[in-house]
Amino acid sequence: MDDIYVGGNKPRNNNNRSGNNSEYEDIYITPGNSNGDIYVSRNRTARTPAEDNFPDDDYGLGRGGHFNFDNNDDDPPPPTPRKPQPQPKKKKKKKNKVLTALKAIVLIVVLLAGIGAGLVYHTFSSINYTESGHSDNVFLDSSELTQSSSVKNILLLGIDRRNPDDSSRSDTMLLVSVNTASRKIKLTSFMRDSYVYIPEKQKSAKLNAACTWGGAQMVMDTIEYNFNIKIDHYMLVDFTMFESIIDGLGGVDVAITEKEAKYMRKDVHLENIQAGDSVHLNGLEALWYCRIRKLDSDFMRTGRQRKVMTSIIEKCKQTSPFELYALVGDVISRVETDMSPSTLTGLAINGLLRYLHYDIEQGSVPAEDTWESKRISGQSVLSLDIGANTEYLKKFIYEE
Repeated sequence: MDDIYVGGNKPRNNNNRSGNNSEYEDIYITPGNSNGDIYVSRNRTARTPAEDNFPDDDYGLGRGGHFNFDNNDDDPPPPTPRKPQPQPKKKKKKKNKVLTALKAIVLIVVLLAGIGAGLVYHTFSSINYTESGHSDNVFLDSSELTQSSSVKNILLLGIDRRNPDDSSRSDTMLLVSVNTASRKIKLTSFMRDSYVYIPEKQKSAKLNAACTWGGAQMVMDTIEYNFNIKIDHYMLVDFTMFESIIDGLGGVDVAITEKEAKYMRKDVHLENIQAGDSVHLNGLEALWYCRIRKLDSDFMRTGRQRKVMTSIIEKCKQTSPFELYALVGDVISRVETDMSPSTLTGLAINGLLRYLHYDIEQGSVPAEDTWESKRISGQSVLSLDIGANTEYLKKFIYEE
């Protein structure tokens, strides 16, 4: 761009430029009037604000290319001074102290939870963990079994092993199904006299015989094979452990009929048992109540077992976590299971925080009107409609 020379009436000296015809222009600034206005032009002639026709080559702002340093109305208004921005209020020290206290509380809770989980894990490490006690069912395609990510099926096997060296038949086969979707716990009793096909033996027999022949693994294989439901884990316990648990909880309350009370007084010699809607039983009394056999039927017997199990769960809800922890430590070594200590720790924590608040429902196999009594090979058995019971289990366990 062109150089601009700003001066008074005296022309610029071009000594430093080559040639006489300079490509540079002089611009003159002259005082215009007594008001302090000055005029910018390409010639030396001063202009006044009274002149209306100004050449296009004048430079300046405002009318006529002049600058008014005093009170010219054409000048842009002075900038409005910016208002000072309000400064954010400083946080009160009291609020900071509260936040610090809350963080400390959260940290303490997390530490206590971690310590608690560690203690629970340590307790479960004394369980009779048998990893090889549950392998895949080789008699069917496990992917075709009815199963759900929201349902865990744990088979509870109660055996009467008065002599630990003797093999024992399972006196109780109770499937505990925890459904996190419906927030329910389903208790399903399998009748020990159910006549089913035992695939490993390639013959039919009573269901409880499978425990004698092959322990928990054969029982699970047999139930899966006949009823097409996935069993995730098992726990095998002696009935004497239930006695210790019930005593540790301070007893349980169950409804007892006059017929049941009379049987327990006369045949079991428990003279203090009386009928009632809520009869308090200690461990020994509850154990005998579950084992009543000759009074009525196997259906009634398993019904009594579910009543006691339900009462145990309800009593656990009323017991402090510290008491439950002590109780588990007393009996856990008498439990055989395929669940690792870490799996049991997770199950226990979820049980305490969630599962104990679930509703409890009860069922049994065979279901009503799906069986008939028969004598086979000199034995009194329950002949089942396998298809009807398979459908019943699917609906009862997996549907809300």
